[in-house]
Amino acid sequence: MKQKLSNRITSKAMSASAALLILILLVLGASQPAAAQERSGPWPEQRAQIERGWLELLGDFPSEIPELKPTIRKVTFEPGCPSERLSKPQLQVLKEQMAEEDGSIERYHVSFQTEADDRVTAWLLVPKEAFQQETPAMICIHSTTKGAGKDQVIGLSGKTALNLPDTSEGGRSYGLYLARHGYVTLSIDLLTDGERVEPGEAPLQSRPFYERNPEWSIVGKNTWDIMRSVDFLETLDFVDSNHIGCIGLSLGGHTAVFAGAFEPRIAATVSIGGVLDWHRGTEHWSREKGKYIYIKKYRPYIDNPDLQVPADFDELMMMVAPRPLLILSSEWEFYNRRGLLKKCLEVAQVYLNWKDTEGLPSVLEARKNRKSYAKSLSYYKERSDYSPEKVDRDIGLLGAGDCFTWFSYPGGHSFPPVARAYTFAWLDRWLDRDNSWEGKYARP
Repeated sequence: MKQKLSNRITSKAMSASAALLILILLVLGASQPAAAQERSGPWPEQRAQIERGWLELLGDFPSEIPELKPTIRKVTFEPGCPSERLSKPQLQVLKEQMAEEDGSIERYHVSFQTEADDRVTAWLLVPKEAFQQETPAMICIHSTTKGAGKDQVIGLSGKTALNLPDTSEGGRSYGLYLARHGYVTLSIDLLTDGERVEPGEAPLQSRPFYERNPEWSIVGKNTWDIMRSVDFLETLDFVDSNHIGCIGLSLGGHTAVFAGAFEPRIAATVSIGGVLDWHRGTEHWSREKGKYIYIKKYRPYIDNPDLQVPADFDELMMMVAPRPLLILSSEWEFYNRRGLLKKCLEVAQVYLNWKDTEGLPSVLEARKNRKSYAKSLSYYKERSDYSPEKVDRDIGLLGAGDCFTWFSYPGGHSFPPVARAYTFAWLDRWLDRDNSWEGKYARP
């Protein structure tokens, strides 16, 4: 393991018009400060307070880290291969996908130990080119399904194994889309879905988990499993371990933000339609009835609305800073998410005012470590005779202001082509896939 888990919790192109829009909106929103502004002190101290507040709700992560003990099985149509677990509709879809790709993507069914008594199951999709050079990877988190889990994310089914995949323009197969775009993708089952449904239980039944872990939460567990997914990806020699991202839609959308906040090795985070608000006055986050209980310790704040919650979702997004974060939702959801745009404005201030601090990621070093940074160095050397040192110094003054972005789109709770195109360009920029150009004055 390249970085010990014990160190994780304390510690990875916006246009000119979009940057100007942020500044304008920040001024407009300054008269109504969010709860996050009530904290005081330097940002590292505030961040530690926010982290502790969230852990009061989520529960602490496990102190013991078992060996991964991974299993990796290539997907073929031979007897005994992983495709045998698929339903007939899924198998037909898989055959059509693989025929269309003509060998350009290899698929594997993988599992690895996340706790002593639990394993994560996942699909690993590897573009053929990845075997020639280290390639950025994306952890892909499914939305709420009825047993399909990870199968939905790679386009094998809808909400159940018997439903055909959603092939509309808002389809949810981003694990497949990203692999075809050139990323290694790891699409995992969250606990209670896919292959990780408790024996004898229905999908999404979380109560057995809470019987075993009364002080923890499903949200904390999902976050831990993504941390372990990073551990697994780091063992693969074809993965660029400095450029591992996380993406999800709906349930997967806010799960991705939790992962980005608590796992510093996640270099870029994309949330699509994730609920990033407590929805006070509803039981959304801690139901008394029903199967899926996100955060059991949140229940007192539902029963007594006057209680002050120890942390909020704008602060959760702030914890990702200075690493790139993209928030996507339909234009109506930006309204319905109860202040999501205002939260984005508060988060933007943390990014805009970022100063590299010991113990937290360096945004300037992250820029310099991308091969594509040579474009900036070469352009300004050739056009203006600026030295690399001057460019470093000038861009260092930018802070992380361009690392946080939000984007709305028409339509509903989905991932339509316009959002996919925006996301792929954004990921290529921050995960260093935009590195084909070599300038005359590239840094040696």
